[in-house]
Amino acid sequence: MVSNLCSTRNPPPPGCGPKVGVRPATVLGVGQDAIDDALAEAERRRAISDLDLSSSVRHFREVVQAVCRDWSLSTERWLDGGAGTPPLAVRRDDGTAAVLKIGEPGDLDQAVRVLHAADGHGYARVLAWEADRGALLLERLGDSLRMEARSLPDEGRVLVPLLQDAWTVPLTSGRRCEGKARGLLSILGDLGPRYGEAREGVLGLAREYAEWLAASEQAEVVCHGDPHAANVLRRGAGWALIDPDGFVGERAYDLGVVIRDACRELEEAERATPGGAHALLREESLRIAASAGVDPERVWRWGFVERVTTGLYLRWFGYVEESATFLDTATLLARAAGPG
Repeated sequence: MVSNLCSTRNPPPPGCGPKVGVRPATVLGVGQDAIDDALAEAERRRAISDLDLSSSVRHFREVVQAVCRDWSLSTERWLDGGAGTPPLAVRRDDGTAAVLKIGEPGDLDQAVRVLHAADGHGYARVLAWEADRGALLLERLGDSLRMEARSLPDEGRVLVPLLQDAWTVPLTSGRRCEGKARGLLSILGDLGPRYGEAREGVLGLAREYAEWLAASEQAEVVCHGDPHAANVLRRGAGWALIDPDGFVGERAYDLGVVIRDACRELEEAERATPGGAHALLREESLRIAASAGVDPERVWRWGFVERVTTGLYLRWFGYVEESATFLDTATLLARAAGPG
């Protein structure tokens, strides 16, 4: 998610994956129908968002066909995910399947820096990159972990070792910033009054946690920044991460994002037993913290702050129902946590 000064990437709505039902078609080797469909989806996202996405949509419209022609790409369909212009499933002239992402110049630079540094270890591989047009071609991977994992523990068993691999990229490839927790505090101060006025208890606890984290935040690794299950895709028998934010931060932050989602699972646990959502998430935060050798309380607090700020961001981008699920589950967790 776009959660602070260190991050420029848009949050995906829950349930990301390839979009079905769109028309694969090729006109002059470009795939005009697929491009038109992608533009229509970008316009739809722009229309529902409170954030002005018109510049990114305009840039996409201006360069996408030229990039496809210059790189000899045939487009097949747009892919779900993100809140701006959607990625495109494409094929190179040798038949290789790939994914084309186009951002405004500068938007993808940091992600590409991390992907190049990783060289395929833990992350998707870069096939082509043109900074001036913000055009990025990536290897096409398989289904997301979200489509295969049955539970939050299933996700954690994949994500923790994958993150440990991803964290090996040199710190010099990461973006330095003022601190993740400070950035989250600014988000709470900005979007909280706009979209969370009825949830002051949740916002207050998130602020308390963020201030506690800010006081002792460490620069340990290059964080992925948004390692939820929809950003983990099949690569053969293994997995690879996509879309890194790539800022220098602490391992507990990335692990907090791992436990941030699972809204439906938490709601089901709460329906089964009052307090069940809190118990389930506490158990998982303890498990993944132990497997990665980090403080479980930091994982827990990062996860809660991320849950709240993600809910606010989803609302900003126009995903009203998805926003409510994050803030509703945050309310359940805050109620069970009690004061402090």
